[in-house]
Amino acid sequence: MTLLVALSGADGLVVASDSRGTFGDPRGITAQNDSQKKLYVTSKYTAILAAGSGELGAQVMAEVTASTKNIEGITPIMDATRNLVRQRYGDWFGRFAIQPLPNVPAPVRPDLALLMAGYDVDTTGKLVDQKIFQLISQADFAPMLHNYGFALTGVAQYALYLLNRLYQRDSTVEQLKALAAYVITETASQDGKVGGRVHMATITPADGCKELTTEEVEQIIAQNVRRSESLKDSFFRQG
Repeated sequence: MTLLVALSGADGLVVASDSRGTFGDPRGITAQNDSQKKLYVTSKYTAILAAGSGELGAQVMAEVTASTKNIEGITPIMDATRNLVRQRYGDWFGRFAIQPLPNVPAPVRPDLALLMAGYDVDTTGKLVDQKIFQLISQADFAPMLHNYGFALTGVAQYALYLLNRLYQRDSTVEQLKALAAYVITETASQDGKVGGRVHMATITPADGCKELTTEEVEQIIAQNVRRSESLKDSFFRQG
């Protein structure tokens, strides 16, 4: 499984993912690998997060990155990505059902979810809108626009609870980096299907899409730990 996060703020966007891949039926014995790549910078102002079948996602994203390298703006990149992935799925899994059907033992297409965040760009190169889209194989990659400021893919229950309580649309990128890391590490503390290193990127008008280093992410997580400890202490402090 996985957890992908995209957050929109006053001065930019933040995207983040865990790095855990889970192999096997989650209702039984599973194996894990914590070196999965799920975050892809596809243009100056767009990033894509991938979940589902890890190896299939890697192949799809290699083709998406190559085919969209001369495109800017999240909406045209989303359109190009959707067309490419639907074509590939048609070639590879044309005889497979999109979703399981009751009492029909037909093969089902592998799951793949793409979470996209970034800016649209007008003909003069001006940034005009922040947008977050999701494309999922179960819906034949129909574009889903998340117009409430954030999106989650994967093991979302804990993260959704936290974002409903803590997310504010006018947050800064600095605040959203802490929040994105927090919802992933808190989910990982409760559900073993999420884990490994946290990967993160920011998308801002000034710097474009910039992936954070391991050291930068670890510093954010350490600061979050101190915040959590302070919150815990506040409940037991007398007075």
